[in-house]
Amino acid sequence: MSFDLSDRARSVLCNVKQALRQTREVQRASQSPAMQDLLAWCEQQGLDTNGWFADHRVLFQRNVIRTIEQVLAESHLLSLEQWQAQPSRREQADMSHVENKSLGLAPMERRVLMAQANCGHYFPEWVTVAPSQWVMDLDWQTLNLQAYEWVVMVENRDAFYEYFALHPRRYQLPEDAFNALVIYRGNGLEAKGCKGLREACVAAGKKLVYFGDYDHAGLSFALHGSYSHIMLPTVEYLYQRANDAMQGAQQIEYLAALKGFAEQLADADPLKALLLHNTERQKGLTQQAFQGPLQLLPINR
Repeated sequence: MSFDLSDRARSVLCNVKQALRQTREVQRASQSPAMQDLLAWCEQQGLDTNGWFADHRVLFQRNVIRTIEQVLAESHLLSLEQWQAQPSRREQADMSHVENKSLGLAPMERRVLMAQANCGHYFPEWVTVAPSQWVMDLDWQTLNLQAYEWVVMVENRDAFYEYFALHPRRYQLPEDAFNALVIYRGNGLEAKGCKGLREACVAAGKKLVYFGDYDHAGLSFALHGSYSHIMLPTVEYLYQRANDAMQGAQQIEYLAALKGFAEQLADADPLKALLLHNTERQKGLTQQAFQGPLQLLPINR
C-alpha cells in the first residue's frame, strides 16, 4: 500500500468536498475500489474510521474531510486542492514528500524532435565536422506555426536524423518539403508530443505531410492520421524497386482498409495506383531505400 492516497480516492474526496458545500452529508459505497483505498490508507495512518466508515456505506461530513486533510498536511502529502491543480514534478517536490508521477505533464508529453537545415557557421571546437542539420528537442507549443506552410513528420528515426543530410546526394526533396517544419513522428511516449502538434497543425490548416515507409503500415499511418499529403519516390522508381521482401507479412491487418481507401479514389489520382501496387502485388520499400526525386502527393478523402 502506498504511503499516499491513491488518485481514485482523491478524486472521490474532491467530489465529496465540493458536494458538502451544498449539503450536510454525502454517502458513498464502501466497497468501491476508491473507498477501499481510503480505508487502507486510514488504517495505515492510524486514522479512526468508526462512526463514518461502515460495511456498506461511507458517511462523509465536513469534519471527516477536515480530519483527512489534516492528516495529509501532517504527513507532508499534497492537499486535495494541490492534487486537483495537477502540479509538475518540481512543484510536487516543494509541496510533498511523495512524488506522484501521474500528476502534471509527463517529461515528454509536449516534446518533439525538430530537424533544421544547417542554420549557422558556429560550432564548438570539439565538433570536428559541421553537421548538415540541427536537431532540437523542444516543447511544440513554443513553435510559431505561422512561420511554416508545410509540416513533415518522419516515420523512422534514422531517416529523420538524415533528412537534410541526404539532400541532394541520395534523394532530392521537393522545395516545399525542404523548407518545411520537420518533426520526428516518434513511438510510444515520444509520439504524444507529435500527436498534439499534429492536431494543432490540422486545426491551423497546415499542409501536413507523412514521410515514411512504402508498406502497409506506413501507408496506413499516412491515410488515417489526418495528413494532407504523403511524400514518396516517383511512380517509376517504386515500380522498379519495391519488392515483396520489404512488405512485412505481419502487416496484413492494414490490408483491407488500404484497399478500401484505394478503391474510393478516382482513377486519375496518382496515389491510387501506388496503393494498389502495394496491396494487390504486395510490393513495399523501406524509407531508407528511397532514392532520386521525391514527390508530394495529396491524400484525397
